[in-house]
Amino acid sequence: MDASQSFRLLPYCCFCLFELKAGDNAIRPVHKPEASVRAPDTPNTIEFEYQPWVFNPQDPQSVPPRRWKRSREAIPIAHLACFQEWPGGFKRRPGVVGYHFQPPSSDLLRRRAFLFKGLNSKSPNDINKIDLQQQARLGVRSLLDRQQRIPQEVIDANRGCVHFVVDLRQPLWGIAMVFEGLKYISHLSNTQGADFERVPARSDGTLGKVTYVSNHLGVGTLYLDETRLPDPIKECAGIWWSCFETSERMSFLRGFTDGFKIRDLQLVESPQAAGKPPIRWSIPPTGPVWFADLDARAHGTPHFKLMDCGRPEITGYSACMIDGDLVDLRCHVRSESRDEASMHYKEGGGDRLHAVWLYFPMQDDERVFEIWRRRKKPQSCRDIPILRTNKGRVFVLGTHPNDPRSPVILDRLTSFPSPTNAKFWYSCLEGCVDHLAFVTADRRHDKNEPCALLVGPAAVLSSSGVGNQYFFTTAKLEDVVRVVPCQAWAPGSTGIVGLLFVYSDEHREAVGQIRLDYLLPFMPADPTGDMWLGLRPLSYGFLVDAIRLIPSAGKTIYGGNSSEDGLTWHRVEWKGRLEWLVWYGSCFIAHHQQPVPPGDLGSVLETQGGREWETEIEDRKPNVSP
Repeated sequence: MDASQSFRLLPYCCFCLFELKAGDNAIRPVHKPEASVRAPDTPNTIEFEYQPWVFNPQDPQSVPPRRWKRSREAIPIAHLACFQEWPGGFKRRPGVVGYHFQPPSSDLLRRRAFLFKGLNSKSPNDINKIDLQQQARLGVRSLLDRQQRIPQEVIDANRGCVHFVVDLRQPLWGIAMVFEGLKYISHLSNTQGADFERVPARSDGTLGKVTYVSNHLGVGTLYLDETRLPDPIKECAGIWWSCFETSERMSFLRGFTDGFKIRDLQLVESPQAAGKPPIRWSIPPTGPVWFADLDARAHGTPHFKLMDCGRPEITGYSACMIDGDLVDLRCHVRSESRDEASMHYKEGGGDRLHAVWLYFPMQDDERVFEIWRRRKKPQSCRDIPILRTNKGRVFVLGTHPNDPRSPVILDRLTSFPSPTNAKFWYSCLEGCVDHLAFVTADRRHDKNEPCALLVGPAAVLSSSGVGNQYFFTTAKLEDVVRVVPCQAWAPGSTGIVGLLFVYSDEHREAVGQIRLDYLLPFMPADPTGDMWLGLRPLSYGFLVDAIRLIPSAGKTIYGGNSSEDGLTWHRVEWKGRLEWLVWYGSCFIAHHQQPVPPGDLGSVLETQGGREWETEIEDRKPNVSP
């Protein structure tokens, strides 16, 4: 979508909850600005052919996802067939099943499996998407047919904004409902009502930690007694944990509901006080937490995903970049299949079809040891996180400085002396990784640095994208025995966007962009021969359209496009280093005789931070910022 539109469409049907696909017949309500210029007797809905929103960096009218999502009102959309089959009385109530955020692919697969079970009268081969949509509509209608679990006096008192407050110092009762195979809490009360069940509290009656579990539709389980929590808590995509430390001063719980399911809970000081949106964790921290603020722009409700760098058999890390910003981060393990990797790359829908994916391979005995950042604030809107391993290698999760005159300020955030506690959390929704969270020692220069997550956001909606920026990747060329090209994945694109080098000792390094599900078959390299890259000039940079590996004796190996018309060939000898600078579908490539570039970041960090992994030290105790 482009900057001329004043709204954005939700990507799913508000009646059957299935994602709309390109070409689907859809319907949406008239947006408010449109209503002011339409004739009074025209319909209040618009029928059209749905086309998914895709961020295309080559289109000057395309707005970056972060800015689009936060500056455009989201309006519901429906399949035309769903809208036509829906009873008129229900058409104003689809909000009870509206997503707070897009669920992960794993939950969509779980939902499809649940709907399949409801169609057991048909054989699996006879079930199609229309059958699943019909079954989904029946489930939503069944939900809306139920009696609301919220007392009418609560609804009347809130004048449309349905919320309630309970006192955690008093006994608490709750009532639940089931939707599409998952249980949700409908209402909480200090008074026992019909069909209400007591929420177990601490045996000694004292206040403690309150924990609840939620997903994109609502709150599923509430724990008032920490001893009843699962041990251990296992990560499940789309499931989030929120925790409150209660006290005599903070002992009220405010619930927000759609009339059928509690959507959110907040800890408040009194029934009249306002609360803050809770932090949601994929796995909650077990100790005191401190936060590092990467971005000075507007922030949404934080969802923090765990990155366990001490996990065994990690083979590499992938970082998703859109408009210069880090959007997502994940690790790959040895047992991961190509299909599992592909599923993750597709999370986020149209946002990621043109995304830049950077890949950082890991050696068998290598792990992330430190987290650093390159300070860019206040001159720029965000800092750049850096992962440093116990081999001294670095993975920069951001763009290269495009102004050599700008000072490079590096700040160590924390370190992981033991793999047991080698973990951190990163905010993963609202279009950008804005914050990092740690339970290990705070090693910043300024431990009292204000954090927007805690003191409030800055109302800035600009993009970090500026002219002439790029992602910098480099790899040594000596001892390469295999070359694995990566083909382009963006819609309408061609060519080779990156190379994965395998060396004689089997360790790997990557240049350019890499998606593991787009790797081509490997090409054997002859160290006495050379490599030729076929470059096609673009308005900004070049496109690698073909590759040749020419041995000293034998047959030339070809890769990439078969058509070589109009290409400029760039020779690369198997010595020195290859630099591959990336900005979406374009690149700049340079071959240098020196294997290590001047001002190498790994060398700079070694000078500044040493090689602490060579010394046996115990985990530092957390030094939590106030």
